Amino acid sequence: MVKVGMVYIAADHHGYKAIGFVERFLKSHGVKYENLGVKASGDDMRLEDLIPSVTKKVLQRKGNLGILSCGTGIGMDMGANRFAGIRACLATSPKIAEWSRVYDNCNVLCLVGWNSEKGEVGQILNAFLGAKYDGSKKRLKTFKAFDRFH
Repeated sequence: MVKVGMVYIAADHHGYKAIGFVERFLKSHGVKYENLGVKASGDDMRLEDLIPSVTKKVLQRKGNLGILSCGTGIGMDMGANRFAGIRACLATSPKIAEWSRVYDNCNVLCLVGWNSEKGEVGQILNAFLGAKYDGSKKRLKTFKAFDRFH
């Protein structure tokens, strides 16, 4: 696993189960994290409250990462990508999670909350946290151009 800073996680009630897997995974691998979302199965929070709380923390320090989950994962992905400097990906497989870090320098992982299986989430987390950006300066210029769209 690549050394990362703090990992900020959050989910609404639809992503609660997936984020529970994430918490147990991070804890078992000694990764520091903070849950900024729903903490009990009956609770709920709005995406527009969850997403900024995570993205602001991710942007505070290089190496910080975020992990978000809602029903489809798409709402979290769309919302997170509205923030300059955030590169969120909806990873539905370990390969997508890995490539999002290696090629796209993603700093926020979005997960599907519905139909999440512990093993699948674990494989995606292993891939995401085990990969690092390949260092392409050309693509970094592209990402900075994207930030100007905000």
